[in-house]
Formats: sequence, C-alpha cells, structure tokens
Amino acid sequence: MNRIIPGLIWLILWILSWLPGFILRFLSYLINAVVFAFFRYRSEVVKTNLSRSLPELPLLEQHKIEHSFYQHFSELFLETVMMIRLKPDKQSRRIRFSNPEIISQAYEHKQNIIIIAGHYGNWEWNVLPILASGYRILGVYKPQSSKLADQLMKNIRQKPGIILVPMKDILRVISRELKENNSPFVLLLVADQIPARGDIRFYTMFLNQETAFFTGGEKLAKRFSLPVYYVDQVKRRFAGYEARITPVYDGVSVTEEGAITTAFAQLLETSIRQKPYLWLWSHRRWKYRREELPLRV
Repeated sequence: MNRIIPGLIWLILWILSWLPGFILRFLSYLINAVVFAFFRYRSEVVKTNLSRSLPELPLLEQHKIEHSFYQHFSELFLETVMMIRLKPDKQSRRIRFSNPEIISQAYEHKQNIIIIAGHYGNWEWNVLPILASGYRILGVYKPQSSKLADQLMKNIRQKPGIILVPMKDILRVISRELKENNSPFVLLLVADQIPARGDIRFYTMFLNQETAFFTGGEKLAKRFSLPVYYVDQVKRRFAGYEARITPVYDGVSVTEEGAITTAFAQLLETSIRQKPYLWLWSHRRWKYRREELPLRV
C-alpha cells in the first residue's frame, strides 16, 4: 500500500501534465473556486500580509490583489505539474529570458554563478531557460516534512543537468564541484523564505517591515568569488512567462556585510510592487518579528 499510493498520485500528475493548456486553465478556475474561494485557504494570512506590506493601497485594491493572487496560485499548481513533461530545449514559448546575453556571456567565460530569486511568478520554471543556456544547475532545496510530498517534488524538479542539493550539503557540494573543475554551474537559490527561529542573523526593510533574510547566498558568493544575478518574471498568460536577469554582485568587489542580501530584497520588492499578485502572499513570512526575536550572534 505504501508504494501504491505514491505511484497512483504520480500517475495522476503525469496524466495532468499532458492535458492541453486550455483544459488546465479551466481546471485552475475550479481549483480557485473550491480550494481558495470556498475553503478560504490561509485567507487571514494573505489579508494580514497585504495590509502590512502595502498599507498605502485602498482596501478595495488589496482585495483585488488577493483575488488575483489566488487565481495565479491555482494556475501555479498546474504549471508546476507541467514541469513533468517540459523539456528545456523546447520551452521558449513557455518561459524565456528577455536578456539572454547576460547569462550566455557568463557561460562563454565558463563562470560559475549564483542566480537568486524569490517566490515570485513561477519560480520553479526558472530552471528551464538556465538549462537551455547550457549551464548545469545546483538546485538548493529544503526537504519537506512529508516524505510523500518531498519525493513528488523531487520527481517533478529532477531533469538532466539538475543536481538537487539539500540546504545543509551545499557548502560541501560547491567545494567538490570547484575542486573537480566540472562544467560551469548555476547555484539557484530561492531566498525569500523565513529563516528558522535559530538561524536569524540579518534583518532589512522589506515591504514596509523589518524582515529576516537568509544570508547564505551572500556568504557563498564571497567565499567562492561567485557573481550573483537576480531573476524575476513577467507573466504574459497562463503558462507563459518572460524572465529577466539583473546583475547584483560581480564576485570580486569588497562589499559591506549584508549589502548583497539587501540588494536582493530591494530588487524583489520592486518586482512585487509592479505586480503584487505574483508573489506568495500565503506564506507566513513575518512569523517572527524583530522586537520579539532579536538577532542571534
């Protein structure tokens, strides 16, 4: 039974991934109506996050963002399932870089780089144009508490050229890659989630609030002299995105502690303010507040 249930779920997801786009989009409206409109999934979290982050917006505008977010989140689930069948070399009509020359030049110079993103747009799809550029990807992830959910997400994310790396192992894996002098890699980080209570080392202003951020990406960039780029997205339609690359750090300059992390937070906030509904408002991002939980030394 323990093997039958995961296999059955995977079969359902595999079948879903091959349905035509117009059917998947129709299903997204059903998901939105049932899960989000009827059951009000994390409705209070979304409302609170919006009111604290964008207090300058009228309540009606916040409601519109909330409704648009839930529809996007419904589509995001099905777009993630589509990852099962999407191939990087045939994905240009789904997602492409608007400025591919930045990453292609880095690849031509055989640079190992860090690409840092937030939970914005369809962050899972960022791997597709990166792989299409020729890079291998070290994809850092935090294992799920549910073994079934963890294995399903690994199966969806796993593609030729992607090495999935648990967060605790990233230092060892980067050191190995540099020592073996393998083909160039992109260290791909989704870095706007809240650090664990005991891991908070840095706060910066983000969306009108003092916010704790991971600084691991910044430390890795400085330790291994890795250039850092930020990636955000523009959503054109269901399952249609345009990604943009922005340089953050050149890999060699001396910077103040926290400067790279702060630059990332500012770039992400700019993206969110342009299209607020594309960010993950249902995440309990401000679970810990600075006045309640000061910095750890």
